[in-house]
Order: sequence, then C-alpha cells, then structure tokens
Amino acid sequence: MQFDGKQLAKLALIFFGLLFIVCLFLGRRQAQEKKPLQSEGERITVEDVAILLDALGVNFSIPSSDGKGQPQTGTEMAGEEEGIYFTYGQYLALCESLSAEEWGLPDYSDNYKPEQELLKEDWYRTFRIFLAYLDTESSVWETTVFVLKTDQEKAQAYTENGAVQGPCPYVSTAFEGSELQELKVYMKGNTLLTIVEVLPEDHYLGSVWVMENKDGTLDCFYHQTAFRAALSEEVRKEPPEREQIADLTFRDGRIVAAKERREKIHGKLLRASEQELEIEDYGVYQIAEEMEVYKLYGSLKTLERAELRVGCADMDFVVDKGMVYACLVSEEAGADQIRVLLKNTVAGSNFHETVGISVDGEEYRIRKDQMTVGERRTYRSANLTDKVTVEMEGSTRADSDYRGSIECLRMEEGIALINELPLEEYLYAVVPSEMPASYPQEALKAQAVCARTYAYRYILRAGIPELGAHVDDTTAYQVYHNIEEHAPSTTAVKETDGVLLTYEGEAAGNYYYSTSCGTGTDVVSWQGGNGEEVPYLRGVRVSGVHREERAEQESKDADDGSSADGEERTGDWQPDAQNGAEGAEQPGARQTDGFDAESLRDEAVFRQFITTVHETDFEKDEPWYRWSYHVEELDEKRLLARLKERYASAPAFVLTKAEGDYYVSEPIGKSGEIKRIAIEKRGAGGIAQELLIETEKATYKVLSEYNIRYVLCDGKSAATKQDGSETVPGTLLPSGFFVLDTASGAGKDGENVVGYTLTGGGYGHGVGMSQNGAKAMGEQGADYGQILSMFYPGCEVTDAEELREQ
Repeated sequence: MQFDGKQLAKLALIFFGLLFIVCLFLGRRQAQEKKPLQSEGERITVEDVAILLDALGVNFSIPSSDGKGQPQTGTEMAGEEEGIYFTYGQYLALCESLSAEEWGLPDYSDNYKPEQELLKEDWYRTFRIFLAYLDTESSVWETTVFVLKTDQEKAQAYTENGAVQGPCPYVSTAFEGSELQELKVYMKGNTLLTIVEVLPEDHYLGSVWVMENKDGTLDCFYHQTAFRAALSEEVRKEPPEREQIADLTFRDGRIVAAKERREKIHGKLLRASEQELEIEDYGVYQIAEEMEVYKLYGSLKTLERAELRVGCADMDFVVDKGMVYACLVSEEAGADQIRVLLKNTVAGSNFHETVGISVDGEEYRIRKDQMTVGERRTYRSANLTDKVTVEMEGSTRADSDYRGSIECLRMEEGIALINELPLEEYLYAVVPSEMPASYPQEALKAQAVCARTYAYRYILRAGIPELGAHVDDTTAYQVYHNIEEHAPSTTAVKETDGVLLTYEGEAAGNYYYSTSCGTGTDVVSWQGGNGEEVPYLRGVRVSGVHREERAEQESKDADDGSSADGEERTGDWQPDAQNGAEGAEQPGARQTDGFDAESLRDEAVFRQFITTVHETDFEKDEPWYRWSYHVEELDEKRLLARLKERYASAPAFVLTKAEGDYYVSEPIGKSGEIKRIAIEKRGAGGIAQELLIETEKATYKVLSEYNIRYVLCDGKSAATKQDGSETVPGTLLPSGFFVLDTASGAGKDGENVVGYTLTGGGYGHGVGMSQNGAKAMGEQGADYGQILSMFYPGCEVTDAEELREQ
C-alpha cells in the first residue's frame, strides 16, 4: 500500500499529537507523585488534641480543615462528630498561635499537605516539646496503665499499674473499649486524658480471685475491681475453676494463659514481716511478690497486707513451693485475743538473752544459745485461771505472773517473748498501770474503755507484726504489768465489758495524758501542724459547772430576772459551753471565763490564761495544774547539743534559716551566743507549736510541742508545781503549755539570753482525755459516758459485738 504526501503528512501529525498527549500525561503523573500522599498509620483526633491543650491551659480556636468555615475551639469541633481528625493545616495554625518558632518543633512539610490528617506519633512528638515549654509544673505526665474495665456512664476506668490504680476518671472517648489492654497514656492528677498507644506486650496479673467460670469467660476480682474477661481457645481447654486463685496473662483484651493455684493450708498466723509469714504447725513461708489478701465474707474486698490479722486462725493460705501467693479470709475474726511483746526494759530491746519460766510447778531456764533461729516454745498452764511466771533479766516489774500463754521465739537478735491472752484480761493489768486504782470508779471505767479501744485498733492492724505482736508492754503503746492488778480497776473493766469508743461506726483513735492546764489541744497542733485533723481530737476546755454551783447561778439569774432552761439532768456534772456545739447544747451549761481553744492561740490571750487559776477548771487543785521552770544560767553548748539530738531524730522538725526568709532542714552548725528565744506560733489551746532560737551565727526553728519540750529542758533545773513541790525533768518539760520569759545579759555583741523562765500548766501532750480531769469529773458525779463525751466530742460508746456486726 502506497501513501501520497498528504497522507504521510496526516499520519505524522497524528503520531506527534499522540506523543504530545502521552508526554503531558506522564509529566502530570510525575508531578503528582512528587506531592505527599496521606501517610499510613493511626491519626490523632481533634478531640484528643483539644483535651491535651485544655490540660495545658491553652485556649486555641481550631480553623476548619478546608479553611472556609469559622474557627472553633477544639472542644466544639470534637463534639460535632466522633473520630474527626486533626489536619496538618490545623497543626500549623496551632504552632503559629503559640509563637513556637524557637522551640525546635519537627518539620513535617515534606510529609503532609495542609488538608491531610496528622499521625498520632507525629502529634505526640510535638506535644512532648509543648510540655517542656508550657507545663513547667509537670502537671501532665505520661505513664502506662492496664485497664481492667470501664464505666462509660461515670466516665471512669478501673486501672491497675503500680501507683495508678482505679477508678480513675477519663476524658477521651478512646478509653471506651480499651478494657484488658496495656496503654501508654497522658494523665493530669488522677485523670486519664488520652491514649498515646496500645502497647503490644502481654500483661500479667498474679493471684487473681476467680469468681466464676462460664461460657468461655472468667468473672474475676482484683484490687477492689470485679471484671469479666474472655478466654482464648487454648485456655478454654483447661480453664481455672471458680472460687480459686489464678495467675492470668492478657493479650488483645483476652486471657491467653492461666495458671491455677490450688494448694492451700489452714492455720493461725503467728507473725508477718515484709518478707515472710509464720503459720502455726506449718512454719515459715516466703511472701511471693504478687501475694494478695482477699476478704471473702460479706462484701468481697482486697485487703492491704498490713491488715493481715496476727493471731487469727480463720484464714487459708494459697501456697506453692514454700511461697504464699494469697491469703483468703473466710470469716470475720474475733478481736478478743491480744498478743503483747514483753520488752527487755533494762537493755531497751525487744529481745532477751535469758528467760526463766515457771508454770504448773515446773521451772524452765531458756538461754538464747539453747534455741535455733526460728524455733518457738510455748508455755501455758493446764488450768485457765492459773498464770505463768516470767523472770526477765534485770526486770523491775512489780507483777511477773502473766495470764494466758508465753511464747519464746528465737530470732537472730535473741529471744522475743510474746504473751497471748484474752483482751479483757489484758486490761486488768493495763488500767492500774495507766491510772491509779484509787480514782473514782467512773474515771476508771472511762480509762478501761479508752484502753480497750486502743488495743482493739492494734488487734485489727498489728503494731509489731514482724514479731507476731499487736503491741508491746511499754509507753510506746500501753503500760502493761507495771503495777499489780487491783480490784477497782478489774471491776471497771468488767463493768464495761466489750465497750468501745467509736466515731461514725469505727473504733476511735484515742489518746490520753495525765493533767490539763484547763485546756487541751488538737491532734494537728500536737504533731507540729503536719497531721490530719481528727474531728473528735480537738482542743477542749477542761472546765465545767457542778450542780451546786448551777443552783447558785440559777438563783442569781432568777434574782436579776433572767430565766433558766428548767430541764432536769441525770448527772451532777455540767459541761462548759465553750467546748463546741456539743457542750453548748447541754442544758444548764454556761460560759465561765471567755477562753476557748481557738482564742488561746493568741500569745497575749494565752499568757493571761496560763498565769491565772480558773475556779471552774476541773483540775485547779492538782499540783501539775500550774508549774514554773527556771533556768538560771543558760548553757549554750547544752542547748545546741539538744538541738542536734532532735535534728538527728526528726530532721523535718528542726529547721535552719537560709539566705532569705525561709527555713530548710539541714545539720545544725555552730551557734555562738544566744540572742533570742521565743515562741513564734501556738496551736489550739495555746500549746507551743514553733520555737525560734536566734544565735550569733544562725537562726533555728523547732517544730512540735515534743521537740520544744525536749530542747528547752536542760536536765538539771527543777520544775516547781503549784503546791511548792519540786522535781527535775530528765528529758522533757512537763507540757507544751507555757509562756517563756528570757533574762538578758551583756555579750560580745550586744544583749544575749543568759537564762529563761517558763510559766506553764498541765502534764503530758494535751490530746484526748486528761486522766486527772476524768478523776475530778468522776468526783463531781459524771458517769464514764459523760467523761468520754467531754474529751472526745462526737464519739459514742458501742459494744464490740455490735460494731463487728455493723
């Protein structure tokens, strides 16, 4: 076939036209390939961006992704549609609004077009830089949590991971559906903000209580949280049984491995240290790292290890190869037995080298080197009413015959002596040791209730669990067996059998002391201002009106036209109206002198109070009601030494003034001459709370009444009671209720403090019940309930059995 010239020209034109179209297409395709495509990966939502910016206090209006709509806040935009994503253009606008050019933010311009959505990893890389510049207080922090379950109605996640344990409120809706997964998250306080990523690692929970096994799922309980988990196909073949302990491994929201622990022993818990448990008849078991304690009766609950009841026999222990993995408390244990550590008071130790035991006509001499470490020997009479006689080296105890049993436990340091006996019988030897048996019966009853309540709380949570004791026999807890049993004290115990002092349904933490100055203080002031307020341990005026005085007052009121309430009272005693609402509501109560615990914080008011004898104060005739302490010649070296001693024991309570107007805890340096000593702050009731000591070279501040009493006591000057008798305090001043006056003399550089005089009142710390106040009230006809109401306002007396049922 032949083509003429015209045809060839047409063909050439068609060929070059097609070639041009192909080149144009390829050029455009190559240009498009040079522009970024949407990156693969999880994208960050506007909701999460808004949550994090709000947590940082950033007020930012997010422009619409197409640039045409009106700017909105992140919260508004996130609320329009779940899952709406944050674009690169919005990201650029945010960075510009923060003026973050100098922050070294990542450059993503080669990765995104403005309308494309930002990946999570890129957002969080930038957000970590935001934190460094915008969150100077580190209030927003990154951590990992394992979510057991979520409650969408309450927006709470029940989490488990070290310090972060639920329920925790959450903000991002991404937490819904995150159950049984380990997450990297951002938090602020206790609030979960957003999920950074779901971690791929398996998560292990040891010693989980399996409540039910049904339809391929387990209902479980762990750290106060009940949750349901699906089983993998492999675990379904041999799942854990119901009401057993199991170790569980989770992956992708399911249980992928389960190990059931079925071996159990039942026995009495004799002692519990941080590393081991000793179980009667079974010996010592090490505590597994994942050991849990479950209360199975009543409402299912996880208990703290410190709540393990030493001396309790109502427990099963889940064990494996010498380790305890769980403790199962199946019944409410009674609190009618107490275990008391008998200390070596001569050596100031918990341990003895040699002990003598006499029981049922047999005598035993036990030496430390005759026993192997961990060995325990128990001695008790065959007759319940007979006692065991204990001879301890150097002991000066007036009564060495003990009720109950005596255990000799050989530890590395020596022999620990434990006396186990009924709580009520323990009180027979505590009450006379803490309050003279000659005091009025109602005062002894009040003391018995206080002593019982104090011991009861330690039975619930042992004070010396590592040695298997609830308390010891010294003033560190309650003095026990310092004095022989006395019939009046025993009668007081029996007549209040099982009665506890309670506040809002729980045993009250009660304290008591010898003598008030006419007022007490609160627990916060006692602890140097650092403790938590306790509603019933507050400063009260230890003052009231006797019935005869009331009658006289009512007669005077009638003469001057005033009216009395006319209500009849069952007791002879009437409380002072200044002890708060409780006292003010009592019929016939009246204000006596205008002083109350709060007004006595003022220095001038307290000075007026403490230098006066108040006729309505219950203890106005007690020797320690008022006292003075005079240091003729101040020993600067001795004062400095006592400061150093208190710093060594309680460094947070002995402070040194730094450059500027603040104080720091640091070792005590040189002092030189003393320039000034003064009480800088008083607590409730006027108790000394802060002592200032200005020296030639440094200024010190001593906090808390105990430390102040220690520092100002020189160990050689006498305290003179109001009856003229004298005593020399060895280590502590009688109380922290005093005013301080200094004597000055010429020094190398102006006036120095050369001595001081304290005018004070009371004996003891001033918190809770004054024992001599209780005595005076008993003498005036108050019953033990009225006495306790006076010193512990808001508390009630409750039978222990009733409390247990509650």
